[in-house]
Amino acid sequence: MKLVFGLEADSRVYPDFPGPGPGVLDEEVVGPRGLVGLLELQLGLSGPTKSEAVRIAAYAAKLQIVLAERKTVFFAASFSRDPWATAERLLHWRDNLVLAGWAGTAIGTSRADDLAAAEAAGNPLPFGFADRLAAVQRALASKRTLRVIEIEVIELPSSLPPHINELFKALTACGVTLNQRPVGQVAATGNDLAKVSKFLKEATIDPLVGDGSFMVVQADTALMAAEAVAEWLAAGSEADLNETVILAPGGDTALLDGALLARGLPTLGQSASSPWRGALQVLPLAFATIWKPFNPKPLLDLLLLPKPPIGFGAARTLAYALSKEPGIGGKAWNTAWERIEARQVEKEAAKGHTDAEARVAKKFKRWQQWTTVGQYDRHEGIPAEAAKAIASRVAQWAFATNSAKNDPLLFAVAAAATALVDAITVIGRESLPALLIERMIEQVLAEGAENPNHIAQSGGLRCIRHPAALWGTAKRVIWWNFTGPGERVRPPSEPWSKEELEALEKAGCRLASSADIARQVSAAYVNAAFRTSECLLLVRPSLSGSDETTSHPLAHQLMPILKASDHREIWQAEQILASAATNLSSRNLARQLSPQASLPKSRKAWTLPAAAIAKVKEREESPTGLENLVNCQMRWLLANVLGLSAGRFAEIPDTDQLLGNLAHEIASHVFKPGNVPDKDKMRADVGRIFDELVDAIAAPLNQPEHAGELIRARVHVPSSLAHLADYLRSKGLEVVGTELPRTADLGDLKIAGRLDMLVKNPEGVLGVIDLKWSHSARRRLTEITDGRAIQLAAYGTIADASTAGTADGAYYLLNQRRLIGQEGGLVSEEEVEVDKDLSQTWLDLISTWKSWRDQAIAGNAIAGGIEGVPEPPAGIGIPADEKPCKYCDYTSLCRVSTKGS
Repeated sequence: MKLVFGLEADSRVYPDFPGPGPGVLDEEVVGPRGLVGLLELQLGLSGPTKSEAVRIAAYAAKLQIVLAERKTVFFAASFSRDPWATAERLLHWRDNLVLAGWAGTAIGTSRADDLAAAEAAGNPLPFGFADRLAAVQRALASKRTLRVIEIEVIELPSSLPPHINELFKALTACGVTLNQRPVGQVAATGNDLAKVSKFLKEATIDPLVGDGSFMVVQADTALMAAEAVAEWLAAGSEADLNETVILAPGGDTALLDGALLARGLPTLGQSASSPWRGALQVLPLAFATIWKPFNPKPLLDLLLLPKPPIGFGAARTLAYALSKEPGIGGKAWNTAWERIEARQVEKEAAKGHTDAEARVAKKFKRWQQWTTVGQYDRHEGIPAEAAKAIASRVAQWAFATNSAKNDPLLFAVAAAATALVDAITVIGRESLPALLIERMIEQVLAEGAENPNHIAQSGGLRCIRHPAALWGTAKRVIWWNFTGPGERVRPPSEPWSKEELEALEKAGCRLASSADIARQVSAAYVNAAFRTSECLLLVRPSLSGSDETTSHPLAHQLMPILKASDHREIWQAEQILASAATNLSSRNLARQLSPQASLPKSRKAWTLPAAAIAKVKEREESPTGLENLVNCQMRWLLANVLGLSAGRFAEIPDTDQLLGNLAHEIASHVFKPGNVPDKDKMRADVGRIFDELVDAIAAPLNQPEHAGELIRARVHVPSSLAHLADYLRSKGLEVVGTELPRTADLGDLKIAGRLDMLVKNPEGVLGVIDLKWSHSARRRLTEITDGRAIQLAAYGTIADASTAGTADGAYYLLNQRRLIGQEGGLVSEEEVEVDKDLSQTWLDLISTWKSWRDQAIAGNAIAGGIEGVPEPPAGIGIPADEKPCKYCDYTSLCRVSTKGS
């Protein structure tokens, strides 16, 4: 067997395999892990491997034993605060020592000897790469016969780490021949690429002439860079793709692939591994929901995943309920489960199952495990068995969901969850605090997963992820995203003092120094130039997303020759937008000017289709919808008639909305029909149910960042409701009900709403109180004064459908403890002088509604915020606000922001 060895040849390489033909037998290109794997097979040393998380857990258990035995170990303080991070760092140190030849024994220095004590403590540590390499070297010491007869090495010996050179010595002793692979030579001498290669080898500066063999492609954005590269590739022939290599160090070619696809070129299909892929988030979110105080945000994220762990429809129903009342056990949450159950029973019955309810009950038991939340204190932690049960549930869900689908993301989820179960078992703790669990989850997900939907297409174009993976000569190399900071590799010698390094070297353990690492990294960078024969393009965007990029280390290294050449080799990608033909590296990039389309202009008037008109005719109005209608007919049509959503399906409300919802719900619990309790009892009643309702409908307020608002609410809400109760008692008013649904049929106008509170005096006269939570009273005072209290007028009209007229109404501003209403009103503690009373406001509202509705039935829709809008139709009793678009979600449709276009 003949091998080609390179430090970065464990992933994609170019060429794909040795030899000139389309295939090869008994030859392979391998990196360190591939070489060790082959040798293990030939030496009979192969066996199952454990994840890095399990190894860290096992090492943490070892460190715990050492800490119990010797209190003065150097890692005592950090281990007590963060055992996982400490174990992870020390295991990295330990593996580097083993790679360098450490036998795991004491050498006479305190820190290394503490690690030696850990080596001997507890159960054996699962093998990592360093242990596997050491085992191979021990086996090779007996001069074993191998099938490997020759290894061709890409890197120079000076660029190889010490442990690889030691392995090669052992292989040579077993009869394996080592050959140094020559660096590729530039075909044409004297061109710019040859001059760059000579400069990198000998530091000899021969100014470049800009012949196109070496170019730096600069672009303002990565998108423009992708356009330029794709344009250049498209300008060549299909045969030219066969020896063209894209070097993408970040491993993500999504942006470039989009540009290639648009030109009919094969996509590269490379994506960076990420722990943030949708399905991978099930594991951290499943644990994020279990801590006290309960945070609804992770549960909402879990339910909104593309593949939630419960039925998709059920997950969306629960997510919507959680966004309305963020908590568990509230009215919206319980109603959502009832609705889900009814739908599921109906589905099972439709399938002909006579035991539909039993089937649904079994499914619900499984689903409700995912929504059992807020059980464990973050500091006291979760019992190990409970943690393993959650991880196992995630693994089972991934396996069940992946059934026969071969989804790599779900395979990754199952593997990560299984590794977490193993790690929890190995670490040997009865209870796991939140920080430790979170560290363990980060570790099992550290490798992440690639985008399964990003697929390479068949074609001659090749892609590699590291400049050292180019081991043969390529005619054309495009270094995509040629930006800094480059590789950041910590030298294994970094944590050790000079005295410790000397002691380790005496013990046969030589760690690579910073100079060794720098030499290795630098050799990989220049490798791309040395192994390119015709053309090397370095593509650097100035911006990556919104962040400014930095120069690559190789760019700094090339700076002397670039300066001496007056930057003749620099080509700006934006040129292709400025002219019909530009030249890049001997290729003409011809582009044709496309006709320019005008942006849509703002429209004042729209014509409604018949379906929209039909909806207008059959519509039942709400007080909120009537407010929208007064301000802008277009907004009313979009939001209330057509039900067009702004696109936010489910999100946790902000603090003010949570406080308002909480105060409303508390009021509905403590203001029972009949006589109003005195203020002291009211305070006691509110205090009694406050925490229960916070958990049920406003759980985010329990989070530490909202501690100030919650403390204030504990004082403010009881006082505010006690003040309202005291006023109602003083006026002799009693409560008819709270959260009362009311409807009224007024001929063409049908209206429905829900009254926050309805009260009456001893004579039976009704009054409506609308509860509001806001920072300022100005808006509500202005509404009442100007006769624009539309909601109060509507609620007053539907308060009692059996009587004509409009009942009195007032706003109770919970935050300010102010009950404001019109002068002489039944429920007005703070009387406001008005231009017109609520009865007149209602009459004006009816007239306004009829005018705009008639326009809609005639097929006309008017955008009220556009300059030059036609005069409103006759009969408008309440004009629109001066700024009707201030809080509108639909301005992008009528394009009110493009007034002058």
